[in-house]
Amino acid sequence: MIWGTLAVLIILFSGGSLEFYLTNLKKPVKEHVQDKACQEIIIDTSKALAKDLQTLGEEVNGHFEDLVEVHGEYDSVASDFDEVVAELKADQKELSRLVLDARDTMHDQMTKEEWEAVFAECPITVAGKGGTE
Repeated sequence: MIWGTLAVLIILFSGGSLEFYLTNLKKPVKEHVQDKACQEIIIDTSKALAKDLQTLGEEVNGHFEDLVEVHGEYDSVASDFDEVVAELKADQKELSRLVLDARDTMHDQMTKEEWEAVFAECPITVAGKGGTE
């Protein structure tokens, strides 16, 4: 059971997708966003997101260690696992909040055309849609 839980949690918290792209927007923003002040806000938001995600990642790692520790304790009961999993779920909720807040800030700084141009370069695809393949 613990290995299945760990596998699901790793999948939920593994980066390298949209979060990675949102923290690496400098080049497409400089190329496609005309207003320099807006460029700076977007790039600063991207940098802040990267820092926040790093901090959150450290917290997630600590909660994974807690989960392994609970698993290793002979006297652990379901409520012990529930407590640690609740912390991991809170981390997942915080991840979503951070990404969506950053997205909203970036969205407010771009025109529709700029937005589409910046994210046309996004290497992330979902079922063959968007980005480059």
